[in-house]
Amino acid sequence: MRETRNFCLVLALVVFIVWAIIAWTMLGGDMAFVWPQRIISLVLIAATGAWLFYALRFEDKLPDHLKEVLGEEYYYEVDGLCFMPIIRVNSGRSELSVYYQNRYENPVEVIVHLRPPQESFIIRPGMRDVHFAFKAQGGDFGVIHQPIAVPEPLQGDVINVELAAASYYPRSHGARMRRRTGISCGTLPVDWGGAAFKAGVHEVSGEIELINPVTIHLSMPTGVKTVITGDEVWKQEQLVAGTTT
Repeated sequence: MRETRNFCLVLALVVFIVWAIIAWTMLGGDMAFVWPQRIISLVLIAATGAWLFYALRFEDKLPDHLKEVLGEEYYYEVDGLCFMPIIRVNSGRSELSVYYQNRYENPVEVIVHLRPPQESFIIRPGMRDVHFAFKAQGGDFGVIHQPIAVPEPLQGDVINVELAAASYYPRSHGARMRRRTGISCGTLPVDWGGAAFKAGVHEVSGEIELINPVTIHLSMPTGVKTVITGDEVWKQEQLVAGTTT
């Protein structure tokens, strides 16, 4: 849509330039007829040129889907990958959902680390610290779904979870698709070159150092399942592909 509009702006600018050349160099005679054309053609050139310059230089190439879905004024970011963990309910089962959005045109590898308190939601029995490890294509908007159980005493409560993240663009960032940045969330050490990147929701050691993590507040829903059956699996869903057409 934006590329079609920009193409039309370029054509309009060419037409207005040709019109101005004709009006200023070839038209003569009745000045009451010529001068309005000269002035109007210059005004249209200036307006169309300014619009085209803004569209090519400043306007986002992709919409901010993350803000639209969350309905919030803020989300977190790690070097070009914006995201936000939230709790949602699906058919009586709670889900820990990590919505994400790549601000750049090249693919990215991401790790989002959550460190909840001892008494918390359950992904697997005995599991506390968790890595959400995933890849996102250029400009993609998507979500990671992880079913969880919420113990009865925690339902309706708000728990505090430490959050940090790391990202890696194997082919560099590329062109920027969205200008709006997220809030820094802290990071953690990751050896990107030491092993093949393995996507998934992984249990990790609570001894991993989190560097300047932030604390997020997750509201636990009520009337949801309190136990894990063992059949629950995580799922990554691409909601909107990163395309500029």
